[in-house]
Amino acid sequence: ERKDLQKPLKVCTSGRILYQKNPMLFNQIASLLPEVKFIWIGDGDLKTELTAANIFVTGWVKREEALSLIKDSDLFILPSLWEGLPISLLEAMFLKKICLVSNVIGNRDVIHSGKNGLICETLQEFVDGIRKIQSGELDGMGMAEQACKDVYENYNVDLMAQKYDKIYKNELNKIQH
Repeated sequence: ERKDLQKPLKVCTSGRILYQKNPMLFNQIASLLPEVKFIWIGDGDLKTELTAANIFVTGWVKREEALSLIKDSDLFILPSLWEGLPISLLEAMFLKKICLVSNVIGNRDVIHSGKNGLICETLQEFVDGIRKIQSGELDGMGMAEQACKDVYENYNVDLMAQKYDKIYKNELNKIQH
């Protein structure tokens, strides 16, 4: 089911509002796109950094509600300064959200720019990316479909278990021979 982008466009992120998640950049992006609705799913000490009038902070919500809010959004952004393996990003990808992320390890391990999302280096790249998706200049829906497929093929539990099983069996064989 291909759904068109909402008007106003809804952009979300999720997680604790702390330095690592770069709420300062999130706020700047929102400030430059006043016609877009921004949602931060979560709470934290740096909530005071989110001053743009078009940002709504949900506070802590149950996991089901968080996933529902992501599902109800058009885009998911993760402007983090660093990441491990960002589970919130994998969830957003699985829910077929158009993802824009900062260029850090973790994010760029999952997002291949222009294929299953966009990797952005600067404030302006985030803003331009959102505008180009909104105008249809970039095929956001196509990237979101690919993102979902990638998560399903690379990060589903059964597949991960099979991959680990193979690694362990190979290691055991080395020990035994």
